[in-house]
Amino acid sequence: MQTNAMMLTHPNTYKETPLFANDIGEPPPAEKENFPEKLVGCNTERMKNMYENFIYVLENKKIYLDPHINLTKLSRLLCTNATYLSKMINTYFKCNLKTLLNQYRINHAKELLKKDNCNIQSLPAQCGFISRSTFYAAFTKFEHITPTDYRAKHQSMEILKEIENNINRITTI
Repeated sequence: MQTNAMMLTHPNTYKETPLFANDIGEPPPAEKENFPEKLVGCNTERMKNMYENFIYVLENKKIYLDPHINLTKLSRLLCTNATYLSKMINTYFKCNLKTLLNQYRINHAKELLKKDNCNIQSLPAQCGFISRSTFYAAFTKFEHITPTDYRAKHQSMEILKEIENNINRITTI
């Protein structure tokens, strides 16, 4: 029986096995055209498969929300070793796993901050951070603004858009 799940070449058997066979639907295609073709010292096809599976668990399974995810756990999930996974992340994303996970977590936080009912006190835990101070440091590093100021800026921009829309509606009547 053929599944639509992502296929990963298992490092020990080199037999294609479905990694996410129980998932419903087909994962989104990875950005293959952006994948670096010159990967020194590695099996490029295997690296592409790992990349596609990595993107899938990152974007569909949202593994970045797990505050205890690390290179070892993620490599086990993807049926590879930590060194090879680290090399793929460094090669493709030009950063380490911690930085990449924090980027995804901060993007998630920004989406939550845009909602009126978002509680800033519980936001770090909702985004996969163990501590509030780590969350604030990462948010400030990537956005150059605190989460509270980000929310205020977003709300201000929404009010400005509403005013502009009202003015445009009045002037076109």
